[in-house]
Amino acid sequence: MQENFEGYREELDQVKLTEESKRALVRSLQNRKESEMRKSGRKPVRIRRVAAVAAVVCLLATGAVAAVTASPTLRDRIFGDSAAYEQSSAFIGRSVENRGWTVTITDCVGDDIDLYMGLEVTAPEGTVLEEGSYQFGDRPGDIALLFPDMENGRQQWGIRQLPDDDATDNKLNFILHSGNFLDEGSYNGQRMRLKIYDLRKVWYDAERQERVEEPVCNGTWDFGEMTVDLPHSTIRLEPNVSVHTLDVEAAITEIAISPISVQVCIEGNALKGHHGWVPKNAPDGYYGCIEYQEIVLYGEDGSAIAAEQLQAGSGCWGGGADSGEDGRLLIRRTYSRSVNDMITKLVDVDSLTAVSVCGVMIPLK
Repeated sequence: MQENFEGYREELDQVKLTEESKRALVRSLQNRKESEMRKSGRKPVRIRRVAAVAAVVCLLATGAVAAVTASPTLRDRIFGDSAAYEQSSAFIGRSVENRGWTVTITDCVGDDIDLYMGLEVTAPEGTVLEEGSYQFGDRPGDIALLFPDMENGRQQWGIRQLPDDDATDNKLNFILHSGNFLDEGSYNGQRMRLKIYDLRKVWYDAERQERVEEPVCNGTWDFGEMTVDLPHSTIRLEPNVSVHTLDVEAAITEIAISPISVQVCIEGNALKGHHGWVPKNAPDGYYGCIEYQEIVLYGEDGSAIAAEQLQAGSGCWGGGADSGEDGRLLIRRTYSRSVNDMITKLVDVDSLTAVSVCGVMIPLK
């Protein structure tokens, strides 16, 4: 299908977006198409799915959706406007109003396993949201986030307030994370339903020695049903090369590198029963099977990016000699230490030339 991004303007005029948001979307689509055209002459030695069009989160329900005025939270406050952000982000721009308080999903960043959404809360004009800790629901991070077509629905989620750079205005920003850690397929293409309840301000009263909650705006922000449609930028390899790890010889069978994280699978009969010789020296006091393998990404500019922050979803199989399972290590890491369990760094996957796993160099170009 021939792309004609300017031709989408008439359709965009039917969507409840501001003119600024429409222009930003068109620019993003154009930039991504031009980027793919520039790279079309390359022949990468990797398994990669290339998106036919740039990513947009489809809005399937329009009930209480309002016009969008918020700027992208994740781009402006955490990751910056970069190639890595473009490779992993989707345009959402959906707002819901409740009693004069508007919550907007400004943008999202994600891959197969992780989905991060930026939220902006806007109070009625003239309201001053003083500096402090705000949360939704009866407990920290209380929301209803469902992926109805995934076998186990959502696996793990959390919502965190971001630092408030202006304590005198009527806005707050949050980051919402959902992690698919049970190997139930990709978030991409999944239907998603999000509801957020009851905004509160919370603090600890030192005199009374108790936690205090003050209602700010009760009610529900129901964003309806959306479909996650992210760029297909993950590099997928099946190198099947030998590697020495945990004092035995095994094979690197799978590698997946996204702008958010890198995942490596190491398998081999020699890994079966590895809990018999691997010490319990992991940070959590368990067997140190997956903590100490060195994984480094290399860029075109000569840079080296160590993937050090172990993430949920990592694990091992066949550790017990009598388990009946084949020996397997699954190592998943991000590129930066997390802040409140949230990532702070993305990687431009198109600029990578190689990845090293336990000293074994594997080219990406």
